[in-house]
Amino acid sequence: MARRRKRSGLVAGVDLGGTKVTFGIVNEDGKILAMDKRKTKATTGIEGVLDRVVEGLERACTEAESELGDLDAVGIGAPSAVDFEEGVVIHAGNLGWKNVPLRRLLEDRLDLPVLVDNDVNVAAWGEFTAGAARGWPDALGVWVGTGIGSGLILGGNVWRGAFHTAGELGQMVLQPRGGLGRRTVEEHCSRLAMIRSMETLIGSHPQSRMRTALSRTPEAGPIGSSVIADAYRAGDELVLRVVDDAADLLGLAIANAVTLLSVRGVVLGGGVTDALGKPFVERVRESFEWHVFPATLRKCRIVAADLGDSAGIVGAAALARAHIVGRG
Repeated sequence: MARRRKRSGLVAGVDLGGTKVTFGIVNEDGKILAMDKRKTKATTGIEGVLDRVVEGLERACTEAESELGDLDAVGIGAPSAVDFEEGVVIHAGNLGWKNVPLRRLLEDRLDLPVLVDNDVNVAAWGEFTAGAARGWPDALGVWVGTGIGSGLILGGNVWRGAFHTAGELGQMVLQPRGGLGRRTVEEHCSRLAMIRSMETLIGSHPQSRMRTALSRTPEAGPIGSSVIADAYRAGDELVLRVVDDAADLLGLAIANAVTLLSVRGVVLGGGVTDALGKPFVERVRESFEWHVFPATLRKCRIVAADLGDSAGIVGAAALARAHIVGRG
């Protein structure tokens, strides 16, 4: 563990993703004083990614008129199940990591105490402490983007489970006979799943404004959530069909989770939710109300996230402050 310092009240939050990393310096009031963002470049390997994390933290500290050594702690959310006690990233497929001791590696580099958790756990915690779920006794956070991740807050704490995987709504099976790649919530409701469905159905919707986007070369990059959202708002029949079907199935999955857990509310976040906005949230809500049991659980709130891209930063910093600074 890093050596003790005089406390500054500053904690860094890091949201580590497969394509980008965002950084923020957060004060004791939960305010982000400065942020930085850079590409992950996972192909550079673990050491290359860690180099970029250190660089981003240094840059964010400079913007906050402080230094790396001034920080009380660093919290980081990783796109993987995480052994929270050991700070080990168990399997981050989009980084190519397995059993990476991220906490130890970063503490060695930074000479600072580090907390590591799942990326959606920290985002859900951010919304629970400072965003849309603030004041709730418990919550389920569901982030819809390239894939689908979720985090679970029970009894005022992040619930990780005995095997560090609690809250993996995206991996719940919706269609047991759906075939390869068509079984889970993520395989039906994520952005990639929506695009795949559009590719399958474009032949029967020749006038769809998505035709050009779907025929782009790989070099042009992936189709973003904003492209889907623009076509949805324009009333494109193909996109309406695919997005509404995905929202209906997501509402079903959330209903199953709330039937099991009886949580107070659900926060929907992620790039797809942010881009599609209120109509998407309302469609999910309608499906949820149709399927949840018993009927009294229709009182469960379903709302869009408040904090946007900063949820992971705020949550990671808040967890680090509570688990490291608060006990120090």
